[in-house]
Amino acid sequence: MVLLSILAFIIIFSTLIIVHEWGHYIAAIKSGVRVEEFGLGFGKKIWGYKKGETEFTINAIPFGGFVRMLGEEESSDDPRSFEQVSLLKRMWITLNGVVMNWLFAIVALTILFVHGVHPILVSQTDIQRAIDAGYLQTEGEVEGQIKYKFTKKIKLPIQEAIPFAIKETGRISLAVLEKVSEIPGEIIREKKIPDGLTGPVGIAEVTHKIVPHGFWELLKLTALLSISLAVMNMLPIPALDGGRFLLQIFELITQRKPNARWEQVLHMAGFFILIGFLLAVTFNDIMRIFF
Repeated sequence: MVLLSILAFIIIFSTLIIVHEWGHYIAAIKSGVRVEEFGLGFGKKIWGYKKGETEFTINAIPFGGFVRMLGEEESSDDPRSFEQVSLLKRMWITLNGVVMNWLFAIVALTILFVHGVHPILVSQTDIQRAIDAGYLQTEGEVEGQIKYKFTKKIKLPIQEAIPFAIKETGRISLAVLEKVSEIPGEIIREKKIPDGLTGPVGIAEVTHKIVPHGFWELLKLTALLSISLAVMNMLPIPALDGGRFLLQIFELITQRKPNARWEQVLHMAGFFILIGFLLAVTFNDIMRIFF
């Protein structure tokens, strides 16, 4: 079961990264930008395959991925470089990663709602609505915690499942954003990483718990993680898509490009801060799980 859980985690994690980076990749190609590398993971290259102008690589640190475009990291006068294409094309390239994550979630949720799935509960309000609609019932209280039991599944025809999946993706995205917005305040108040915040190790733990429940629950987990990845990437933080998009909005308003050197410094600083935060979250997960 452990090996199956590891395999499931690798497939889920890799799928989400590939979907996201493919969004950037296809937008860049369609915009006429030369893509030099499509990488899964960071650090030292352990495998590579070149097709056309692009090298597809798997790298040593298996967290995240990237699409490296001509003119993205350094100035270039080449008309096929990222910085030389129009602002609207650059905005499309920046946003298309999160768009693909949302589209993936919509497709996955549509399949789930057609097949039949329990309601996705992300707040106390959702629990009450599920009880009122007859999807959930209270089974009593154990050690101060109310226990619930699902009584039926949501099962819809395809023509109803698609708009419902779109609505659910929007609802869950807003719920994730609300939770994320509370994190800085919790860290300041509690002087520690919030208990509910988890990284790759925590996701691997959740995957291990869900594997015995089968494919459909794993697909639900993948859809929820895809939504979370989209929301997190849209945060206005340097090095994330949201931070890059914010600078592009600044350019759109002022009609002036930000200083390329300072923009790179900003993104590099943001990257190291995010890596540090990821390491702290991962350490927190390891201590919680094993100690």
